Amino acid sequence: MNKLPYPWLDFLYKKIIYQFLSKTNYNTYTFCSINGLGTISLVYELIKWIFCINKKDLYSCCICHHCLLIKENNYPDLHIIKCNKNQTSISIELIRDLIKNIYNSPYQDKGKIIWFPYAKQLNISSSNAILKILEEPPINTWFFLQCTNKYEILSTIYSRCQFWNIYPPSEKLGIFWLKNKFKNKIIFKKKYIQTALRLCNHAPIYAYKLLNNIIWKDRKTLYNIFISSLEEDIMKLLYILNNKNILLYLNWIYLILLDTIKLHLKIKEKYFYNLDQIIFINKISNLIFIDKILLMIKKILYYRNILIKINIINHELVLINLLLSLEKIYKNK
Repeated sequence: MNKLPYPWLDFLYKKIIYQFLSKTNYNTYTFCSINGLGTISLVYELIKWIFCINKKDLYSCCICHHCLLIKENNYPDLHIIKCNKNQTSISIELIRDLIKNIYNSPYQDKGKIIWFPYAKQLNISSSNAILKILEEPPINTWFFLQCTNKYEILSTIYSRCQFWNIYPPSEKLGIFWLKNKFKNKIIFKKKYIQTALRLCNHAPIYAYKLLNNIIWKDRKTLYNIFISSLEEDIMKLLYILNNKNILLYLNWIYLILLDTIKLHLKIKEKYFYNLDQIIFINKISNLIFIDKILLMIKKILYYRNILIKINIINHELVLINLLLSLEKIYKNK
């Protein structure tokens, strides 16, 4: 028996399994969630249960031949559809090959599952092609789609599936899970765990990875340099920002500036993102008034959006423009 490693998904998992047990299940399920919630694990557990030949009530046995084949990504009736590395979307040819395959008899006589872990990779042509199967699916054939936003899939597909929005767990549950994960390892104070959760949109898996990464210590260095760069030379920030973590670092500066606004507005500290950096927030508040912070945030979001939307661009040049803009705002009287 194998229970889900993420307790916030347990209710959803059981609800879908009960649908199968009561024969009220759907042919198509779409799961919509931010990254870092373990949605892939949820889908894997559902797939294992459907194909398992030695089920233990609501869970798969994990040791039968079928479960082992799924674990090795070698189960003949499980089709995981995603585009190749050199492609930007799932081609209609791939869907046509899939259609030919799924109408053949299953190898293991347990049905077939087609899983789209990145539904946004479906283009208009491939979406319309898959839609034809969803309208009249073969017997004992199920479809699982994953997305981060329901608008990533066609409304016609959306209307033919059971749609599940998966939300981050409560902060209390996230803290409880993280504390258990760190049991007998590094001991983190509650405020550090809370901060990591808030910086990661309350996605516990991402928070765990952040706390385990050297980048967690680099965050304090970033804030130190941010303050000194305002007082001395804004280009000090260029060295630490211009790397693969550029978007993450810009987001952290944005969030600590938001916390500084909260401080100016006398909002309680318990509502801050950076609960572990109150000293830095106070330092920034003494340097920058709220009107300038708002202008800085606007610039950061503008240039961050450029970096996200334009793939081939000189990051250093974008950063230089951003930093000069921030300096102009800070020094303008």
